[in-house]
Amino acid sequence: MKQEELIRLVQRAIQTEYDGQRFYTRAAEEVKDPKGRAMFAQLAKDEVYHVEVIKNLYRDLLADAEADPVKGYPIFQNRKKEGKGKPTDFKNEFEVLQRALENEAVARDFYREHARDFQAKEAEDVFQDLMEMEEGHIRLLQAELDFLEQRGFWFDHMEFSVEEEQDG
Repeated sequence: MKQEELIRLVQRAIQTEYDGQRFYTRAAEEVKDPKGRAMFAQLAKDEVYHVEVIKNLYRDLLADAEADPVKGYPIFQNRKKEGKGKPTDFKNEFEVLQRALENEAVARDFYREHARDFQAKEAEDVFQDLMEMEEGHIRLLQAELDFLEQRGFWFDHMEFSVEEEQDG
C-alpha cells in the first residue's frame, strides 16, 4: 500500500477516535445515573489516549508532521443516512449503550481490517493494540447493557482504564 494511503488510514483512525471522544463526552452529559456518567467520562478519556497513540504513529510515518484528521469518516457520519439521527441523539440509556457498542464494533473492525496494510511491524502492532482496546470497550459496554437490562442499575464506576490494564 502506498504511503499516502497509509497516512489516510491513520487520519481516518484519528477522526474515528475524535468522534468517539465527542460521543462519550455527550453521553456522560446526557446519562442520568452517576455511575453511567462516570463510565462514559472514562471512555471519553480512553479515546483521547487512542488519539495520542495514533498521532505518534502518524508522526513516525511522516517524520514529525502534524496529524490532521480526515473529516467525515463514516463510523459516526453514516447514522444520518441510515435514518438513525445524529450520533448524539439519545432516547434513553439503553440506546446510548447500544450505539456505543455499534460504534466500538465498527472501530474494532476497521483496525482489524487495516492492521496488515502496514509494512512496518510497529504500525501493524499499533492497529492491533487499538483493535484490542476497542474489544475491551465492547466487553465493558456489553456487560453494562446486560446488567442494566436485568436490574435497571449501572455497575459501579470503572476505577481503571481498559488501556492502562493492557499497557501494564
